[in-house]
Amino acid sequence: MNLSRWSLPIVILVWWTEQRVASLELGASCTNPVGEAGKCILFRECQPLVNIYNNPITTQQDTEFLMQSRCGMLQRKILVCCAGSNQRSSLPEPPHCGVQLSDRILGGQLTEIDEFPWTALIQFQKPDGSFGFHCGGSLINERYVVTAAHCIKRIPRSWKVHRVRLGEWDLSMTNDCHEGFCSEAPIDLHIEKIVVHRNYDPKDQHKVNDIALIRFTRSVKYSETVRPICLPLSESLRDRNHVGKPSYAVGWGKTETAAASEVKLKVEINITNWQECARIYREEGVLLTIKHMCAGGVRGTCSGDSGSPLMRQIAGVWYLIGVVSFGPQKCGTAGVPGVYTNVAEYIDWIQDIIY
Repeated sequence: MNLSRWSLPIVILVWWTEQRVASLELGASCTNPVGEAGKCILFRECQPLVNIYNNPITTQQDTEFLMQSRCGMLQRKILVCCAGSNQRSSLPEPPHCGVQLSDRILGGQLTEIDEFPWTALIQFQKPDGSFGFHCGGSLINERYVVTAAHCIKRIPRSWKVHRVRLGEWDLSMTNDCHEGFCSEAPIDLHIEKIVVHRNYDPKDQHKVNDIALIRFTRSVKYSETVRPICLPLSESLRDRNHVGKPSYAVGWGKTETAAASEVKLKVEINITNWQECARIYREEGVLLTIKHMCAGGVRGTCSGDSGSPLMRQIAGVWYLIGVVSFGPQKCGTAGVPGVYTNVAEYIDWIQDIIY
């Protein structure tokens, strides 16, 4: 056995079981070592602290944080002050979302480094020990990314969802620089929880409810290249007709089985008539519902990854209106629009899930 890997957790466990601390009751309000409000709960129910404890690369700072997080005992079980457990995460509204810090002229394929700063990449671990980015997502607040359910449930059996990357632009560079602007290194976030829509069936050929939420183990700090996109929260935004309106897909052109660009791309596509799109797919045996949205249908208009955003700018603010779901070989076939999960139909579900 490699004792060095397990020595710190053992030290922590001994300390927790032997030390006496000022005891709070289960569920009592508390403040963690860095001043964040939380509740005193069972250690095993505080996933962020469990993740730190189970991390084989535990630093002295991590050890001290765990020790100082203890808030009591309950029937010989450890209670810890778990930050954020006494309040639900909120979804930002304008001007706190959907805003780029620079005003870019949208045209062509290549994005600027700080364009669409809510674009996420999902990293997978493969059985040979290698890692790869094969799906995208959209940052919607400091703890959550929206992606497609098929990115979680229809991946090869030997793959494992590993981390989420934010603030990326050029995958071939550690720090991105373009036209005199250089960004900070991208952020890789560990995953606390993944919630796939309960009514998503990976075997369903109609591909309904293709949406999932990924929660990070910690809150992300916003920057020029990491910012959330707005969701259509109000009834007027949910009911808005987007047909014929320009929208944008963004990503690296990656799917579960293929890779395209090293640099983040964008493409302008129009939202298409739902009835006409449904007719096209009905001929292929796929029945679309109002929970689907269609866009594109022009050859070569593929740039979004599976799970990545379909966006519209309304009154100067960017809104997430769709999530890349499926299409003819994912995208780019003339006359056959791509199909997206209609985000407006899932706002209530998203609000019920986030915490």
